[in-house]
Amino acid sequence: MIIKRIVVLEPDVANKIAAGEVVERPASVVKELVENSLDADATAVTVEIRGGGIEYIRVTDNGCGIPSEDVAKAFLRHSTSKLLNADGLDNVETFGFRGEALASIAAVSKVALRTAVEGEECGTLLSVEGGACGECLPCGCPIGTSIEVRELFFNVPARLKFLKSPRNETAAVGDYMCRLILANPTVSIKFIANGKTVYHSSGNGSLTDAILCVYGNDINGHIMPVSHDDGYCFIDGFCGDAYLSRSNRVQQSLFLNGRYIRSQAVSYAVQRAYDTRIMQGRFPLFVLNIRLSPREVDVNVHPNKLTVRFRDEERICHAVSAAVRAALNEDVSVPMADIVPTFDEKPEKLERVDPYELFKKRADDSPQAMAVERDMPIIQNKPINDRLYLHDSASSVPAPSDYEIATAPHYTFTVDESAKTDAQQTRIEFDGSPYTVIGAAFNTYIIVQQCDNIFIIDQHAAHERILYEKLIARTLRFEAQLMASPLPIRLTPTEYAAVQENIERFDELGFEVEDIGNLTINIHSAPLGVSLSRVEPMLRDMIAVIRKQGSVSELEMVRSALIQTACKHAVKAGDRLDAAEIESILACYANGDTPFTCPHGRPVMICLTRRELEKMFKRVL
Repeated sequence: MIIKRIVVLEPDVANKIAAGEVVERPASVVKELVENSLDADATAVTVEIRGGGIEYIRVTDNGCGIPSEDVAKAFLRHSTSKLLNADGLDNVETFGFRGEALASIAAVSKVALRTAVEGEECGTLLSVEGGACGECLPCGCPIGTSIEVRELFFNVPARLKFLKSPRNETAAVGDYMCRLILANPTVSIKFIANGKTVYHSSGNGSLTDAILCVYGNDINGHIMPVSHDDGYCFIDGFCGDAYLSRSNRVQQSLFLNGRYIRSQAVSYAVQRAYDTRIMQGRFPLFVLNIRLSPREVDVNVHPNKLTVRFRDEERICHAVSAAVRAALNEDVSVPMADIVPTFDEKPEKLERVDPYELFKKRADDSPQAMAVERDMPIIQNKPINDRLYLHDSASSVPAPSDYEIATAPHYTFTVDESAKTDAQQTRIEFDGSPYTVIGAAFNTYIIVQQCDNIFIIDQHAAHERILYEKLIARTLRFEAQLMASPLPIRLTPTEYAAVQENIERFDELGFEVEDIGNLTINIHSAPLGVSLSRVEPMLRDMIAVIRKQGSVSELEMVRSALIQTACKHAVKAGDRLDAAEIESILACYANGDTPFTCPHGRPVMICLTRRELEKMFKRVL
């Protein structure tokens, strides 16, 4: 056995290891340097990058600067001006306090720092390459600090190869700059990428102006102010309405005492406040700042300082949910549910209604229902290379969602029922045998007796699957229609990068996209039949799918759009169905041609046998 000795790592090796936690990518460097600027009381900060920040980063501020005798110390590990002893960890009020940032950055790049403080005759220049400090030299520069970082990870090729493309790294930096502007409306922040100004906030103290700087004027009229003070924490900011909801959380910004953080629990608390105001699978826009005593939170959980630990997380989540609900003027009253019998026996002569035609009748009775002729796509029945194509000349195809697509049909399935006393599972076999409709529970679940079985059917899921099968059985394709005038859309940095890398994919999907720079694109054409109001939401949802999957085929996009179409037009939970409508749904499953799962993969019906019921009531053992 070989005895392995314990050694103390050399400082440059230790710094490179520490850099792995602090410096993950160029955006991490920008974050650490900008937070230093804010802690130096800067009122103006400029961030400039080239090549995604891999080639070049410069952060310039008008803060207090660093005294000449302290410049070299700034690059030593665990050196900081923000913390004097361990007692300060219980009351952290600055963005940085570990003293690792500059040392870690300098260990894996080439750094040049210029700084000047008020009262000194000139500034100081210090160059550091791979952790090796040069000599401090006098230089001319304004009061404040400017740091240039070149060739990130030049001496750690293993880490360099794991970085994404310059375009994606630029998007990551841009995303952080958005959060920075929203968190600091009193600071004028400028972001320049590859020589072009992307953002430039006024720093006039208005959070509204900061939001408009990031998201553009399109959000006007769709955001509501949030304000809450319960004596423990103060919450302020803005939240968006359903129009601004997205299929991901990219437009959600949470700050703690001005520090950008991520908290799944708080995000869920906001989602609960929206309740039924937005569709399932959609996420609202919000910009919220939680202010509370630093003693009530631990920000020293992770070196990147994005994760924090609240002393009383449940109380914070309750306050956030209450604050957003108040902003939305939410009505929290919940109506009592009931069971409404429909009819006792199956009529001998009942007119059969095609579920695809169901809404022709219901549209006449309910202003909320949509006529099939107006909202369902016209299908051309001509297969091409076994792919699905949609030719929609009548109306819009709803945007794709992030739902998981059930690609394999399931004509039977099993359910694990807690009331069962044996290990067997019940196979659902709803066939053409005579049956009796007992009623409908909660105007949602149809209850049917057939032979010795009781079937409980989710009317929305059942109708949704029927519509989806009718749509997917035909030939589908996207065709483009020219727009009367180009539609400009301002995107987030991550959305913009996804579009740039998938221009050809959007063209195949019916969108002619022109990149005009500054996070803005022009839409010259859209899929045939898509209304103007649906173009932007559909495009953003497509971007979300591409970002989630990395890439997406036309087949995947069409399937996703069809699922949304079926979901939109299916009867809803709570709709009161008449006898003919129930019969038309049941008939489609009785013929054995319709899968027993909805397009999202959820069960359409469950089955209880007579014997299982008798076991529940102890009639048999």
